[in-house]
Formats: sequence, C-alpha cells, structure tokens
Amino acid sequence: MKSFTGKKLLVFGDSIMYGSGNGGFGVGEYLKEKLGFHIAKYCIGGARVGFCNGKSWLVEQVRQAVLNKETADVIVFDGFTNDCCISEESGLCDVPLGDAVKEKDCVDIFAVTERMNFSQCFGSIALAFKKYFPVAGIVFVRPHKMGRRGDGVQKIYGERATEICKMYGIAVADIYNDSGLDTFDCVQRDRYTADTYGWGKGDCTHPNAAGYIEKYMPLIEKEIFAAFGEKG
Repeated sequence: MKSFTGKKLLVFGDSIMYGSGNGGFGVGEYLKEKLGFHIAKYCIGGARVGFCNGKSWLVEQVRQAVLNKETADVIVFDGFTNDCCISEESGLCDVPLGDAVKEKDCVDIFAVTERMNFSQCFGSIALAFKKYFPVAGIVFVRPHKMGRRGDGVQKIYGERATEICKMYGIAVADIYNDSGLDTFDCVQRDRYTADTYGWGKGDCTHPNAAGYIEKYMPLIEKEIFAAFGEKG
C-alpha cells in the first residue's frame, strides 16, 4: 500500500465530510489515521454548493484555501445534500439546480456570484480545484441514499454533480450507487447513521463510525489509490 505520510489532504464540503454525527471525526480524520495524511479541513456542517443566506458556502471554503496558499496532494469534497433540501415554506430546493453546464459556463472561483445556481457553482468549484491545485488527486464523494431528502431531488443533483466531475476528470466515490447504504430502510438508518437529534433512532443523514468505516471509507480510499496508480 502506498504511504501518504506527510502528504497534504484538503477536505471541503458539509457535515458528512466534517464528521458531525461522529464527534467531528470525519473523512479527513479517517484518512489521516489510516494513511498518514496531514489534513486541513475547510468543511462546515450545513454548507451549500450554491449560495444560501446564513449558511456556509463551498465557494467561500475554496476561496479561503486559495487565499491561504494551500497546497494539496489530494482533495476530497462533497456537496449538494443541503442544496437539494426542500423548504417547507416554498416547496423548492434551497439552491436551484440550473441547466447542465459546459466548461465555458464555469468561471474563476473569485468571479462566482451569489446569484449562480448549483450547476454553475459546482462547475466553478471543480475548475478551481484543477486550476489552483493542479497536481492534486481529486475525489468527489456522492453521499448515500438519504431518507431525509426527497428521493428524486437527491438523485438529480447527484447525477448533475457526477456529470460535471466527469467533464473535469474528477474521480467519484459513489456512495449512493456503490455502497448499498440506503437510509430509507430503517434498519440501515439506525445501524449506520447517528442519533444526532435525540430521537432514539438514526437521523438518516450523518454517518456514525460504522457508516464511515463500512460504507464511506472503502470507496473513498479506492479512488485515492486509483489516482496514484494503486489498488489499495
């Protein structure tokens, strides 16, 4: 197995990346513990890819890393779980999906505006990773089938994100399709997600230790190893 001791890992995204259901021990910490990475976490719970007033914005996470003059050997990120959260008041997703984008529709990360939709923002984030961290292996984590999000919208947003990753040559750790984790199933919900709200059951969204170790990390590690020409 390749040693990543001392290599730099940047982690962007939301609570799933951060480890909010697992005492803050998230994807970065598991990779540090097992593979020896030096990590920098920019991920924040509740973050959106597109702008949503009062919420962390992935665009700002990436901007800050650039301003901090970070270097990266590996970048792992997620995003869209909160964008496709449907407001009870409007019945609409917090961030509009937008039309499919091409590379010409994506802009420098410092030119992204609050008016841009999910697809434009996601594409511009992908562009920023390729532009500002040109030697990094990049892995997008598509989260599991989530019982607290609409079945249709999480599929649509996830497919759009995957399309954009393919356009930019970014690897996808597809937890949604490849892990079998489906928290519409109450047994899996309680086994693999944390009881973050004191409901006496899993919250459907935030992986607990078993969720990370059994469902998330094997697929993420596989894509990291593939980026460096190893099987793991």
